[in-house]
Amino acid sequence: MEDNKKCDVKDAEDNGKQAHITRRKLLTTAGAGALAVAASELVVAKSAGGDNSDSSKNTDELDVIVVGGGFCGVTAARELGKQGYKVTILEARNRLGGRTFTANFGGNPTDMGGTWVNWLQPHVWSELHRYGVGVSETKGAAANPMIYLDYNGRRHETTAAEVWPSFEAAASAFFEDAYGIMPRPAEPFADDQWIKSDRFSVQEKLDAADLSPVNRILLDTWFTLCGAADLSEVSWVDMLRWYALSGFTMTGQADAISRYKMKGGTKVLLEKIAEDSGADIRLGVPIKSVRQTADYAEVTMKNGDKLKAKSVIITVPLNTLSDIDFSPRLSAKKRKVSLEKHVGNGTKFHALLDKEYPMATMWAPGSDVPISYLLWDKVFDGKTHVIGFGPSMDTLDVNDTAAVQRAIRQFIPDAKVESAFGYQWGMDPYAKGVWGVSRPGQLSNAIGELQASQGRIHFGSGDFANGWRGFIDGAIEQGIVTARKAQEQMKS
Repeated sequence: MEDNKKCDVKDAEDNGKQAHITRRKLLTTAGAGALAVAASELVVAKSAGGDNSDSSKNTDELDVIVVGGGFCGVTAARELGKQGYKVTILEARNRLGGRTFTANFGGNPTDMGGTWVNWLQPHVWSELHRYGVGVSETKGAAANPMIYLDYNGRRHETTAAEVWPSFEAAASAFFEDAYGIMPRPAEPFADDQWIKSDRFSVQEKLDAADLSPVNRILLDTWFTLCGAADLSEVSWVDMLRWYALSGFTMTGQADAISRYKMKGGTKVLLEKIAEDSGADIRLGVPIKSVRQTADYAEVTMKNGDKLKAKSVIITVPLNTLSDIDFSPRLSAKKRKVSLEKHVGNGTKFHALLDKEYPMATMWAPGSDVPISYLLWDKVFDGKTHVIGFGPSMDTLDVNDTAAVQRAIRQFIPDAKVESAFGYQWGMDPYAKGVWGVSRPGQLSNAIGELQASQGRIHFGSGDFANGWRGFIDGAIEQGIVTARKAQEQMKS
């Protein structure tokens, strides 16, 4: 591991004169073990389809510049490359993936960002079949044993067999008339009933609901997990959309968002799409501005380099869109929403426990807890791998092993944490948060404008997808959509 660390740090230095990000900015004090995990996966020394250190290529005939190398960006590049267009991807980080990031943790490929997929997510599921990527199961997601904390922090044990039927009924009542409000959750422009209903936060709805103590705890926990924020900031309709996309059941939703993951990590699919694009991929090149004229669009990088193309696709997260200087300016609504930012800014971490512990899901309500949801993943070499989620970086330092152990012991009193690691997405200047979660009324009134092209510039992000917004599926969806828009613009 130490030899790999030295090698990767050298690669970072070789690439890094263009990179405007350091591990010190990204990682809290994590200890040598966690740092080595991060260092081992942060750097991609050679990109698929191109060497990012080669600045001598003739770019006078570029068709499309794609800004951002996450799933949306590489999918857009693949779609256009297959049609014969000349495409360059500019990625600010020194790796592809955006808010997906497969690291090596405990000797296994482990996703620090986006992870789970499902057949209910049509775009990503189709890509898995296209490239022959298999899935493995996080078996703890379907565990019968459940451990939960009440609002006073007291620990309780129960089973899914005992509480889940009541929980399903409570969720159905909580999302009263969900089918009437959102009968076509993947088509937000089909009707406006959901827009009219987007007036409430999840917290307001919880406070008004007639719930048993256990159901209130479980719903509070679940929506804090999904919303990755204080529930007073999370749109009730946004959570209803997840529920609707999952077949209007909590069982379907639990399977869709936490049970099946790609074998080898998300990087397996990402690299296949990137390689298939044939694009010139340049890493470590954050951009400063995008200017367009009647004849071309020009992208200026922070190092001063410039590229021109017939079309530009912007795939950066919503929370960073306003960091780019556009000329002409972004539309007022695009800029307003990006400056407001979506609210998703929780935590995700992985921990390795010293021995085999029983399978369970673990729940804790509230916005001030260190861990909202703890998921048993698997046992290997006699040790238990768990995945934890929290409402805020303020409630737990996910790279402080002692703090993580104290938090896990609220659920598993004798747990011994051998190592813990989480990537701080909220501290990443190219993410500024986790998956996109809307404030009440925020995206319902802006999604059409966020997706709208401005001349030669086209906008796509999983944060404002039509269907699985904030998911890998939504990013792939928007990559396909924006590629089509760019192609139509270039043909016109």
